[in-house]
Amino acid sequence: MRRSFRTIVFSLLSCLTVGSVSAQRFSLKLPTANDALFRGDLAAFYMPTDLKTRPPESGSWGFVRNARDFGGQGRVYTRFHEGLDIRPVARDARSIPTDPVKSISAGRVAYVNPVSSRSNYGKYVVVQHDFGYGPMYSLYAHLASTAVQVGQQVSPGSVLGILGSTGRGLNNSRAHLHLELNIMGSTSYNDFLNAANPHGNHNGQNLFGLDLAEIYLEMRKNRNFNLAKYIHALPQHYRITVPRKTAGALPIVQRYRWMQFGNHNKASKSWEMAFTRSGFLIGVALSNREVSKPTVTYVRSTRIDHRHYTIGRLTGTGSTATLTSSGSRFISLITDDFPKRN
Repeated sequence: MRRSFRTIVFSLLSCLTVGSVSAQRFSLKLPTANDALFRGDLAAFYMPTDLKTRPPESGSWGFVRNARDFGGQGRVYTRFHEGLDIRPVARDARSIPTDPVKSISAGRVAYVNPVSSRSNYGKYVVVQHDFGYGPMYSLYAHLASTAVQVGQQVSPGSVLGILGSTGRGLNNSRAHLHLELNIMGSTSYNDFLNAANPHGNHNGQNLFGLDLAEIYLEMRKNRNFNLAKYIHALPQHYRITVPRKTAGALPIVQRYRWMQFGNHNKASKSWEMAFTRSGFLIGVALSNREVSKPTVTYVRSTRIDHRHYTIGRLTGTGSTATLTSSGSRFISLITDDFPKRN
């Protein structure tokens, strides 16, 4: 690991305790009456992918699905799950869930998908929040019905819809709320696709999330919880260096200033971008490394193909890796390096 990025990270972390970011109180409520997470009863909180054969953790956030055995290298869960699948706690006489789904914090309804066939999420709602960290987006999926409109202001606990089983592959017995807390990759997502999509920038492929269960638990332990410090402490799994093409910060850094390490108004040859295993962007630093295209400049060493650890975005083994085609496309999205329509 190059010393420069690590040094910048730790020097800036000390500043965050007194900066404007720390002055914002970060507060979240649970989205339903299911509070089993706080009792440590994961079987009561998470809806597994199969009620008979899968553990409750298969409904949690992270690499929790598609276990593969690699001989002497052990078992690796290769499929990433973007949110929390929360069980219902109330059903009517026909065993249909009746749990109201509520906003986890104050915000504005940014998007409503009222037609279940348009998305694997089924009917879903996205709420934009301003915690002082740049726009954050909570997403509530598989709803039986929605109860809000775009532009509506909501408070913590405002009802957004009813928990359900809309979306691909679900039935009433596995009805649940899929919950995410995300940042946005690009504000020009339709240009990136080069095609219209019914969800615009609020397409799930353009939203990148955090482990919300861990955040809930950390907040209960620390009333002064700081989201930026939490993010900066996440393990770096790989770093990508990309050619710098314009002056000033990248658009995503302009939206999320906590990603900025160093003075991005200074000249540099490239950007070095640090990511978690799931591809969440931790930060961006100046770099004078000359690269002609996005290049992997650090990866955590593994004995099997990096594809299995990075949602297929990197390939290679050991401490050497290259971007796959999907990885290159992902970096294009994160850096807004694609043609924009006039």
